Amino acid sequence: MGILPSLMGYMLRQGQLCVYQDFFQVLAAEGIRPPQFSILEVVSRNPGIRPSDVATAIGIKRANLVPLVSALEKRGFLTRAMAELDRRAQSLHLTPAGAEKLRYWHSIVKPHEDRLAERLGAHGRETLLKLLQTLVRG
Repeated sequence: MGILPSLMGYMLRQGQLCVYQDFFQVLAAEGIRPPQFSILEVVSRNPGIRPSDVATAIGIKRANLVPLVSALEKRGFLTRAMAELDRRAQSLHLTPAGAEKLRYWHSIVKPHEDRLAERLGAHGRETLLKLLQTLVRG
């Protein structure tokens, strides 16, 4: 392995793979992936948000967001509408079915988070989140 385990980028990626693997197992039967869950969460907290703002919030390219939003819309979880202030722009809204599913998925994701936090020890989760937030903010 050489120096890989001492490189932050490598270990962050390994950590992400660990988290995603567990997330996929937890929500596999629901047919939902982390980016789709993130989209629904951001839209639920920001009704009428523009797709470009969702892409920025979850850290993906707008072009990659479009098929994810389309799939969620096809499943009846999201709707697209013209933005109120700029008729050329779209706004995203959670449907009642999307809100209901998201509440259910929260109940499934909580034990997933608890399982991962248990691996980190008593204060490990909070410490990790603070360090990652510091890294992200710059």
